[in-house]
Amino acid sequence: MAPTTHALVETGQEPTVDQLLMQAQQLRDVDLGKARSMVQQARVLAKARGERVGEADALYHLAELAYGSGLTSDAFSLALEARDLAHECGSKKTQVAALNIVAAVHYNAANFSDALVAATSALELYRSTGDQSSEGLLLNSLALIQHSLRDTDKAIVTYEAALMANKGQSRPDLDAITLANMAKVRSDRNEHLLAVSLGESALLLAREHSREFVPEILARLAISYVALSAVDRAALCLDEADAMIRDREARRRALSPACAVMVRVARGELHTAQHLRDHALREWADALELAQAANMTDVALDLRERLSSLNRLMGRYEQALVHQEARYELNEQMSARAAELRIRTLQMQHEAERARYETEIARLRTEELARLVNERADECEEHQAEVLLRVAEMAGPEHADIARHLRSVGELAGEIALELTGDATFASHVATAGPLHDIGKLGLRDDLIWKPGPLDQDEYEAVKEHPMLGARILAGGSSECSRMAEEVARCHHERWDGDGYPAGLCGTDIPLAARIVAVADVADALWSARAYKQSWPAADVVEHVRDGSGSHFDPEVVEAFVRVVSRREGTPLHSPHGGNQS
Repeated sequence: MAPTTHALVETGQEPTVDQLLMQAQQLRDVDLGKARSMVQQARVLAKARGERVGEADALYHLAELAYGSGLTSDAFSLALEARDLAHECGSKKTQVAALNIVAAVHYNAANFSDALVAATSALELYRSTGDQSSEGLLLNSLALIQHSLRDTDKAIVTYEAALMANKGQSRPDLDAITLANMAKVRSDRNEHLLAVSLGESALLLAREHSREFVPEILARLAISYVALSAVDRAALCLDEADAMIRDREARRRALSPACAVMVRVARGELHTAQHLRDHALREWADALELAQAANMTDVALDLRERLSSLNRLMGRYEQALVHQEARYELNEQMSARAAELRIRTLQMQHEAERARYETEIARLRTEELARLVNERADECEEHQAEVLLRVAEMAGPEHADIARHLRSVGELAGEIALELTGDATFASHVATAGPLHDIGKLGLRDDLIWKPGPLDQDEYEAVKEHPMLGARILAGGSSECSRMAEEVARCHHERWDGDGYPAGLCGTDIPLAARIVAVADVADALWSARAYKQSWPAADVVEHVRDGSGSHFDPEVVEAFVRVVSRREGTPLHSPHGGNQS
C-alpha cells in the first residue's frame, strides 16, 4: 500500500477559482481530461488576479492528476512548484499536500531516503497547523517508507503512533490499513504469529469499513499462514479473495493493481508450499506482468528474485539467469531514476533562487539604485551557491563530507585566483563558483561515491558523468558568476595536456576558473583526512601538484598555488624530492 496523496483545498475569498477546483475534483473519476482543463483554468485565473494561494492550490491539483495518470515526472515538477509557491504565500496545507506527492514519487522510484525526508517534512509542517484529522494518514505513509528502508523498529513505533492518532477521528478504514501494514512488517521479521493476529484484526475492520482492501489483506494473511505451515488456512484465505475479485469483476468494479498482484504472489507462495512449482511460476509471471504495467518497481524486483530462485531450484538455470539479469537491469533503471529526481530537485531549487534574484535586481534597476544593484547581485549569487551546498548537506551524512570539501575548495580557489591575477572581483567569483564544481555528484548513486575499493570500468564511466550533471544543474544563469559556476562544473576534470574529460580540452581552451579549481580540488582532497586515508602533509601535496604541472595542471596556476600554500604554512615550500605520496 503506497503513500496516499489527497486533495487539500483551502477556502479562498475568490469563489470562482475554488469552484473550478471543486468541480475538477468531482470530475476526475469521470472525465480526467476535462478535470485537468478546469484546473488549468483555475491556475490561469488565479495567476491573472494575483491569487497566489489559489495558484498554489491549482498547481497541487495538477500534480495530483498527473500522479494519478502515471505521469510521475510531471507530477514531481508540479508538486515542487506548488510546494515552493505555497511556502512563499504561507499556505501550509498545500505545502503538506505537495510534499506528499514528492514523497510518493520518490517512494515509487525506490528512492526511499529522499521519500523519508519529504514525508518527515510534511508531517512536521502538518503538526504546526494544529489540525489532527490527517495525522494518522501521514504517519502511516511515513512508517511505510521506514519499512522500505528496513528500519522495522521505527516503522512499528510509527504505525502504533498512527493508531493512536486515529483514536477519536472515527477512521476504522484507516485503522484497517495500518493494522495490515503492521502485519506486513511482522511478517518480514519472520514474526508470523504476530502477523496473523494483526492481519485478522485488520480483516475484521476492512470487511465492515473498507472492503476494497479485503482481498489484499487476505493475500498477506495467506503468506503468513504458509510460513506457519497452515496451508489449508492459507488456501481458504485465497479462495475468499478470489471470490471477492470475481464478484467485483462481475459488477465491473475495478481492482487495484496492488491487490491483483498481491493475490497472485500469495497464490504462488501457496503453490510452492504444495510443491506445485510450475503453478507457482505461472502465478508469479502473471504478477510480474501486472506489476510492470503498474510501474510497481519494488514489487517487480521482488518477483524477479522469486522467479530466479524457483527456476534455479528446479534446475532451470538459463531461466534463472534471465530473471537475475532483468532484475539487475531494473535496479539500474531505478538508480538512474532516483538520480534524475535528485537533479530535478536541485535544478528547480537553483531556478527558484535565480528567479528571486532576477526579480530583485529588476526592482532595484527600476529604482535606479545602481550601487545597491551590484551589492545585491553579489549577495544573491552567494546565496544561490549556499542553497545548493545546504541541499548537499541535507541529503545525508555522507553528502555532508562532499559539502565540506566543496567549501574548502572554494576558499582555496579564491586565494589562488587572487594570487594569480590580482583581480579581486574575479577571485570573488571563483570563490563563489568553486564550491559548486562537484555538485553533479549528488546525481550519482551513493554506492559509487562512497565505494571503499577501486571502481571497475563501468563504475568509473558512470562517475565521469558528474561534470555534465553539474553543468545541467547550474545551466541558464545570466550573471558572470553563474556562467563561471557552470563552466567550472563542466571543465574541472579537463587536463592541461588534453587527456581529461568530458570534452578533452587542453591548455587555455580550458576556462581559467576551471584550471584553478582543478588544482584546489586535488590539493584539498589530498590534505583532507578520509575514512580510507590519512591527510597528507602540505609539502607532499605541493610535490604532488607540481609533478602534474604541464600535464594535469596549468603551470602558472601551480606556481600561484605554491605561493598561497607557502603563505598559509608560514614557510617557503619548494618542490621536495623523494617525499611520501602514499
